Amino acid sequence: MKILWELFWAFLKPGVFGFGGGQATIPLIQEEVVENHKLLTETQFIDYLAMGNTLPGPIATKMSVIIGYDVAGILGAFAALLGMLLPSTIAIILLFNLFMNNKDSDFVKGMQAAAKPVVVVLIAGVAFSMARSSVFVNVDFTTTKTLIIFGLFFLSAFLILGNELLPWMNVHPAIIIVFGLLVGGLFIR
Repeated sequence: MKILWELFWAFLKPGVFGFGGGQATIPLIQEEVVENHKLLTETQFIDYLAMGNTLPGPIATKMSVIIGYDVAGILGAFAALLGMLLPSTIAIILLFNLFMNNKDSDFVKGMQAAAKPVVVVLIAGVAFSMARSSVFVNVDFTTTKTLIIFGLFFLSAFLILGNELLPWMNVHPAIIIVFGLLVGGLFIR
């Protein structure tokens, strides 16, 4: 029972402070489950994050279910998911009306404007951490595995940046993910 409470509390904080969407919540989840509660190692977290990004649905809820299930089975998945969802559910019910009544105020507009750059930096930090822990570790350019991983890294970066910078280039992210999974499954040993 203690581990279920620990999972609930570990995901309650990201649920409370996870402004800006699921990706912005990832650093908060990492801090709680890896650093504070030591439920996972950083490597496990990165592996689960990679797995979660290949599945459909919001990443924060997927991470709570994956981690909760790994740590304590089905009940762990529910405890972590409840911790993640409870704060936003309450906030939506109680605060949405207040927000809508004040959305045109300078204060609320200022809060929204200030949140955007912070969220971008948080997401960039997670991307850097993932790259450092999963792509740029034990690099040996004499192995085919390393060359394929770097090839996928740079091809994905090119396609994602191309989507943003070149209007005619419209490669859906799901295609990039499925392609990467297929290349990994077929060629990385």
